[in-house]
Amino acid sequence: MIRFFIALPAAVVMAGALAAPSNAAAADPRPITSPYVQAAADVSASGALLRAKNVDWVRHVNTGRYCVNVSEQVNLAFSVVHVELPNSNRRSFSTTPNATCGPDSVTVFTYDLNGTYVDNPFTVTVF
Repeated sequence: MIRFFIALPAAVVMAGALAAPSNAAAADPRPITSPYVQAAADVSASGALLRAKNVDWVRHVNTGRYCVNVSEQVNLAFSVVHVELPNSNRRSFSTTPNATCGPDSVTVFTYDLNGTYVDNPFTVTVF
């Protein structure tokens, strides 16, 4: 009976270590392999970066407001930015650069048809 109690905590710790996913693997977005875009991102409504190409991070600033930071190798001053809200009748617009997100970022705003800011998943592409 004593051997059982000694082995039980070790088994519980081992089972927990095997069941818990690595946070580092979950945080890395899947790559986007598109040869014709400089940068691209697939972003969830909460601001999680799901897929990316030359995008360093995304920050959910406030309801319906997001900062998408692109890599240094992308020159936003000579680029065209396109934002798409898949499967939605909502609207969006973007600006680059501005004081909210900084010089290497695309600011994305998503809102409903009444003009109220709402969280929405989106894709952003930099050509």
